[in-house]
Amino acid sequence: MGKTIVALVLIAAAGYFVYQQLERTSSEEEELVAHLRDRYAAVVNTFASAAGRSGTIGLDTTMDADAAVNAMKKLRAELEALRARLTEERAVRKADELLEKIDNFYRKNDIIRP
Repeated sequence: MGKTIVALVLIAAAGYFVYQQLERTSSEEEELVAHLRDRYAAVVNTFASAAGRSGTIGLDTTMDADAAVNAMKKLRAELEALRARLTEERAVRKADELLEKIDNFYRKNDIIRP
C-alpha cells in the first residue's frame, strides 16, 4: 500500500512537471531577454576561459579579457535600452535579474562600470 502511494505521488509530480514545461510559453519580450541572457553566458565563459588560461599556462590573455569586458559593457547597454521598452511584468523581472547578474560580474571581477 505504501509503495503504491509513493508511486502515485511520483507519477503525479512528474505529470505536473511536464505540464508546467509544456504549458509555459514565452512572449516576444521574454525571448528578447532570453537572447541577451544567452549572450551574457557566452561572455562570462569567454572571460573565465581567458582568466583560466592566464593562470594555468601563463599566457597573456589581456586582449581576450578586454574583449569580454567590452562585450559585457555593450550587452549591459543593450539590456538597459530593452528594459526601458519592456511592458510585460515577467519580462521586466527577468531583465532586472540579468542586470543584477551583470552588476555582480562587474563587482566580482573588479571591473569599473561605464
